[in-house]
Amino acid sequence: MLFVARMVLAFVVLYYAMLPHVRQRCAAYIERRFPDAGGWRRFAHAYLLYLNFGQVLLDRMIAGVTGRFPFCETDQHVRQCFVEAGDNPHGCIVLTAHIGAWQVGIAGLDQFDRPVNVVQLYNPTDQGKHYFQHGKGRPFRIIDSADPVGSMVEAAAALQRGEVVCLMGDRLHGTRQTGQGVDVAFMGGSIRVPVSAYALASITGAELLMLFTVRENGVTRVFKAERLAVPAGLPRRDVLVFQPYAQQFAAAMETVVERHPYQFFNFYDMWSQ
Repeated sequence: MLFVARMVLAFVVLYYAMLPHVRQRCAAYIERRFPDAGGWRRFAHAYLLYLNFGQVLLDRMIAGVTGRFPFCETDQHVRQCFVEAGDNPHGCIVLTAHIGAWQVGIAGLDQFDRPVNVVQLYNPTDQGKHYFQHGKGRPFRIIDSADPVGSMVEAAAALQRGEVVCLMGDRLHGTRQTGQGVDVAFMGGSIRVPVSAYALASITGAELLMLFTVRENGVTRVFKAERLAVPAGLPRRDVLVFQPYAQQFAAAMETVVERHPYQFFNFYDMWSQ
């Protein structure tokens, strides 16, 4: 049955990849990642990108319904990162991005053996985005990021309780003029990313762990896990003090994209926002 589903997915993705407005959503990324590609090769790159995205969504659905997560055993370095981050009594911030199998990868956070909070834009009518709340998935608590101030207050409170807070570090709601973001170099251009994770770490003393998971051979594995040391007491009024840490995060994203070019799932022009 799963084989049939993946075959159907391949044809469905092919149909949508033929639509110009669908390919346009990933055109900025394709042009930067594959600058020498001609028309047909750009089409092939777009198709493979959307096919990988569909595979991730299918894995996500299966995991949420069955409670069985296709998660590869992590290596010693990754386990050590989890142990050291979990030892912090002020909680742990897990910073990830819309790359690879990030939602299935969140299942790996149960290694902390602490309550897990996921900060994301929450639409209660869009149940597909919140599969952990249904079926046999792990019941993570969602902190709605629609209210930026309120969500950070909730996140800070969770960290004070010694819990885990997971945030996305690659998307900033609003325009480039938004004050809570900084510009970083990424793939030969400049994108604007939020600084909320670094500010929270500085305020609360929580551990900050960059975590990227990817899909390889039908399973999800940790590609990169790295602790990011953010000093306490940084002045929050000047967001530029967080720029060096945001740049480290952007550089880490770039290493994932270089190895897994079809697992970058920001379908809009990040460089023009």
